[in-house]
Amino acid sequence: MLEALKADPYNNFFEDRTNERLRKFLSPRWVAARVGLAIYERRFPDVPWITRDAVRMLDDHLNATMTGFEWGSGNGTLWLLKRSKSLTSVEHHRAWSEAVKSKLEGAGIGNADYRYENESTYCHVIDEFPDRHFDYIVVDGLFRDVAMSKSMSKLARGGWLVLDNANWYLPSDSRTPQSRTREDGPATKLWGQVEAKLASWKATWTTNGVNDTAIFVKP
Repeated sequence: MLEALKADPYNNFFEDRTNERLRKFLSPRWVAARVGLAIYERRFPDVPWITRDAVRMLDDHLNATMTGFEWGSGNGTLWLLKRSKSLTSVEHHRAWSEAVKSKLEGAGIGNADYRYENESTYCHVIDEFPDRHFDYIVVDGLFRDVAMSKSMSKLARGGWLVLDNANWYLPSDSRTPQSRTREDGPATKLWGQVEAKLASWKATWTTNGVNDTAIFVKP
């Protein structure tokens, strides 16, 4: 069931956030949305695992002159590379990184700067690049509060900062199960600082009933 619903890509259901993930399975609304999403992803196997609206927005926005950065690789990595001049992607899970790397090599992609990094070095990769270097950054991996905080200065003006599962970390009016409410506030102190900095950025919040993807545009 976990495999069919793509609810355990790292095979660590009983090791990471088990109780939180079990609560989702007890939500009929979440399960119905997850089944619908699994059907959609089976029909369109090459699209990123973010919301459909976010995929459409990125597809309209990206072009072959753009440089991107991706925190956490996966189904979207090849998709982004096909629509970009170049993409730096960092991944912390060794087996997953080997699978993604094999997929990129099989596709003959030459514009990828693909990195496997352990948890101690994962957040430092973006420090290698100057401020305002990237046209877009996708945050969908480890330490997302740190990743978001570090990413802001690395985006060019008008750049897009894409946060998947935004409802897990930032308060909103989302009805997606396990979303943080306005009363809950940000997930951590650093998320609070990120939220304050994002206040002046244009934001578009999208959902598929399973996860929310937020797109922030740098002023």
